[in-house]
Amino acid sequence: MTNDIRQRFRTARRALSVDSQREHALAVKNAMGASSLLRQKTNVGCYLASDGEVDLGPTIELLWERKIATAMPVVHANSMTFYAYAKETDTLVSRWGIREPIASAQIDKNDLLLVLVPLVAFTDRGHRLGRGRGYYDRVFKSSPRPILIGVAHEIQRARAFSTNASDVRLDGIVSENGLIMMM
Repeated sequence: MTNDIRQRFRTARRALSVDSQREHALAVKNAMGASSLLRQKTNVGCYLASDGEVDLGPTIELLWERKIATAMPVVHANSMTFYAYAKETDTLVSRWGIREPIASAQIDKNDLLLVLVPLVAFTDRGHRLGRGRGYYDRVFKSSPRPILIGVAHEIQRARAFSTNASDVRLDGIVSENGLIMMM
């Protein structure tokens, strides 16, 4: 059943027009830019969009303008680590179809105060449905952890879906409708 939900929401976000995708990316940038979460100069975990995810390109540019360092995840067999990401960072496409930085410095997850998290679906209670491999849940299951903000198109909002004890809840959601904190 969860895979059916994933497929439905992935299909919906891929069906968004290029104009809608661009508008949503700019709305996310504006919402994050207006947020007090970015007032501190820190490391922010981001992602490089694929499969219809909200493009964080405009948000990343804003972070760089504010002299805030960014880091991107790199997925290994059963783990995920973050690496520094700047304009000049080279990337390659992983076996999952996700661009990842290469030849950059590893960033300790404890040095990230905020992580913008991709998702397939979310609920108003902060539940996140990802691609199904549990990487973000495993990395951020222990405390202390950074503030986790799910990045989504509103069409990815679900009333509910099944979760389990190992699922890490989001602290907020940012979409084309703005930023909503759950804490």
